[in-house]
Amino acid sequence: MKRKLILSMFYMGLVAALVSITATVFVYQNTMRDEVRDNLREELRLLKISYPKLHTSDELMDFNADDLRITLINKKGKVLFESDTDAKQMGNHLDRPEIRCAIQNGSGTDYRLSSTLGVEDYYYAEMLSDGNILRVSTQISSVFSVFGHSFYILAAIVLGIAVVSVIISVQTTKRILNPIKALSKSIDSPALYEKETYPELVPLIEEIKYQRNIQSDMRQEFTANVSHELKTPLTAISGYAEMIENDIARGDDVKRFAGKIRTESTRMLSLIGDIIKLSKLDAEASNEVNDTVNLLEIAEECKESLAVACNEKNIIITIKGEAAVIKGNRTEIYELVYNLMDNAVKYNRQGGNVDVILSENTIRISDTGIGIPEKDRQRIFERFYRVDKSRSKATGGTGLGLSIVKHVAEKHNAEISVKSVLNVGTDITVSFNGVKE
Repeated sequence: MKRKLILSMFYMGLVAALVSITATVFVYQNTMRDEVRDNLREELRLLKISYPKLHTSDELMDFNADDLRITLINKKGKVLFESDTDAKQMGNHLDRPEIRCAIQNGSGTDYRLSSTLGVEDYYYAEMLSDGNILRVSTQISSVFSVFGHSFYILAAIVLGIAVVSVIISVQTTKRILNPIKALSKSIDSPALYEKETYPELVPLIEEIKYQRNIQSDMRQEFTANVSHELKTPLTAISGYAEMIENDIARGDDVKRFAGKIRTESTRMLSLIGDIIKLSKLDAEASNEVNDTVNLLEIAEECKESLAVACNEKNIIITIKGEAAVIKGNRTEIYELVYNLMDNAVKYNRQGGNVDVILSENTIRISDTGIGIPEKDRQRIFERFYRVDKSRSKATGGTGLGLSIVKHVAEKHNAEISVKSVLNVGTDITVSFNGVKE
């Protein structure tokens, strides 16, 4: 950001300098032309006063000057007198803009680039009482020639402006960024508002504090939930192990307690696995999402992974539709689809059905399970939230599966819609709208 600000201010100063110089050139040029035109008009006025007293046009030579050229032309464009060369050798002048204008309006003016590099010829002509046209002209250096001779001076000025622009840009950028840098060190300090800061930053500071408080509360809640979720199976494992160790459990009880220890250990490992997945999703927000993912292939893989669970409850998974190809992170989308299908199996009735329907960029998973009460539908994607805690723990649910689904969906710019009827089933649709750039 600092580099961009410095460059922006530097370019601004440099452009301002170039615009100023260019504007100066054009203003100087226009002012010079007006001044030359006024001088020529005054010279011709003086000539007109003396013209009636001349016996021949050749006497106009007496009014000639080094920087003034005098020309007398008749109505037909023939040159009668020319102070700088032989009039007989000159062509017809009716095609000259100032002559045509003088014939039509009484006076005319024009300027033309001379054959001499960097020189301009200025002309002023008026119609005389005898019908002839008297023209005066002068030759001056063009504005570009004048500034061309001063090229090194102008280059030094531009260079000086560039250096000054850099210095001012660096200092101004420091002054602009210092209050912003101070935020990172004292955003939690009560004295922050007593320091010099921008009023425009106050809403941002408040929003940052608000978001940090929310994140802090979420971390505390997450930590408390994790502690609670781990404490329950660890307590059970510790209790069963202690009874076996002290010979309180004997015979078949040992086998039964060992089974409970294995069950609680499995649930704890599953919980830890889901926590690790969520942590990775939180930490790896920049993971590539440019894989070409076929939702049909993902659904088939998930169906195969859930085969054992389906056999235990006699549940049939049916996949319908054609290949639906999207852009995304294949591993994360697999987690999304797997968790939805896993829930559809876990919370289904014995001998139930799970339908996976694919169409373009959408996957829809319907089950014939226990359903979700309306009051709970808005909270099912919260971490550790369970609709039926006893049923969820009995099925090995961790309360994190749908949180993973929501996290992956948000990252992939997908929308989730939930429809459910108690004791009839649940229908969850995920529509991928294309990953945001």
